[in-house]
Amino acid sequence: MKRDIILIALLLIAAVAVSGCINSPMDNVNDRLKTVNTDITEGDTDYNAALNAISSGDFSTADSNIQTARDKFADAQDKFNEIENYESDLNETVYTDYLSIVKEEVSLKKEASDGLYLAVQYYISGDSSSGNSYTNAANSVMKQAVTLQNQRNAIVEENPDLFKKAGII
Repeated sequence: MKRDIILIALLLIAAVAVSGCINSPMDNVNDRLKTVNTDITEGDTDYNAALNAISSGDFSTADSNIQTARDKFADAQDKFNEIENYESDLNETVYTDYLSIVKEEVSLKKEASDGLYLAVQYYISGDSSSGNSYTNAANSVMKQAVTLQNQRNAIVEENPDLFKKAGII
């Protein structure tokens, strides 16, 4: 009898310990999404810093900034690929819509940063005409991404309880 009580107590302790270590699909998504949001914010900052450096003719700094932006957006895409492993287990339509917008936003921002990288390479080689053309194209793509970013922010503002619970805001 005493042995049974000890065994039951050990099983309860083990169950409690394991339950704290197992994340739900939502927990896995939220953990990765926080990193994605950080990468997007930092990538945006570096993209804008690259544009400012281009405007001032500091192509070396622009090259460094745009490389960092590309890395941040690539990291965000990689993290988003991990999120997709859990997305089908989510039951919240608002959340899945949000994730869809974030995915497209990150893709466009990566595309824009790749285009601006090419622009910087043309500026460095002295081809301002091609550099300007690639800069304009990159900025056009970035404007599309910013439109999605605004849609994403509107979803968060319309559903603050959902996103507070998720730790997004």
